[in-house]
Amino acid sequence: MRILQDENISRAMCFTAGVVLGQAAREARLWLAGVTLALLLAYTHFSGKKCLKKEKFFLFCVFASGLFCGLLAEEDTGAWHWQRAERWADAVRMRIRSLPWRDTVTGELVCTLLTGDRSGLPPALKNAFRRSGASHLLALSGLHVGMICQVVDKLSGLAGNTPVQKKARSVLLILFCGLYTLSTGAGPSIVRAFFFIALRETASILERKVSPSDILAGALILQEALHPPIVRETGFQLSYLAMAGITYLYPRLQKAWPETERENGLKKGLHKVWDLCALSISCQVLTGPLAWWKFGSLPLWFLLTNLLCMPLMTVVMAGSLAALATTSEGLVALDEACCRVLIFILETIASL
Repeated sequence: MRILQDENISRAMCFTAGVVLGQAAREARLWLAGVTLALLLAYTHFSGKKCLKKEKFFLFCVFASGLFCGLLAEEDTGAWHWQRAERWADAVRMRIRSLPWRDTVTGELVCTLLTGDRSGLPPALKNAFRRSGASHLLALSGLHVGMICQVVDKLSGLAGNTPVQKKARSVLLILFCGLYTLSTGAGPSIVRAFFFIALRETASILERKVSPSDILAGALILQEALHPPIVRETGFQLSYLAMAGITYLYPRLQKAWPETERENGLKKGLHKVWDLCALSISCQVLTGPLAWWKFGSLPLWFLLTNLLCMPLMTVVMAGSLAALATTSEGLVALDEACCRVLIFILETIASL
């Protein structure tokens, strides 16, 4: 109930309810419209008792705005594209494939992780990702944007940390992530990640503090307002459910095993393992039911997969960017070795 009393989350929920209702009305899905209205009324009844009349009226206006967007939005005409950015992405793919890989599969895997182009991956490798519960690693998502953003932020941080330099870094991150988002086709989870980064860095530039729930609510409203039909896409739904788990459930799981200052190296290592487990569980708790409903399957080894592959994925992404930037044979060989280890782990888990 404390989550429902968050003002920004309340507004995001009302706006989302309006968009869903508008889209349902366009498709004559009266049952979905009825469920949406019932949820909205129940939410208003239970969490609105302490609200002022002005706030209730404002929530109704937010709901009406979402309904207006959902009713008048044009049908989805495909992903957003920018011709110049597409040419840039094609050039990046060609550059990746031209690197001196010993195995073409490795080059195709790096191309998939950086650009989202899975056309060259063998079906057996795709199946290994799916069966091991690592499809989220293969599909270009906010995870990849976040990793790339961290690498760019660390590299740009070498120039200095003065207030002006920090603001310049924030502008650089927004521009780089925006170009990367457009060049990869602007899928739902990629756009969500871009809005998260843009809102966070904009707040940093303006020297304002924002909470994770504020960023979550702001990104949700922005993405739905700009492209209301996206609310029907599974990638959009899974992406925001995962972020809701990270925002609200993950901190509570972390508190289940609080870290102390006097812990030795072993306990600190176990804490890092627990943090990764808590992160994986937070995402899976909310995305699992929807994945089961949509795809009829639920990865049983997701915890083991994330424990082994998530740290390795960070190394692979950083190594791939370094190899792409320098074309050094040594970095290419090192990145290829990491990719082979990643493939071996996934194939082993998939065979369980």
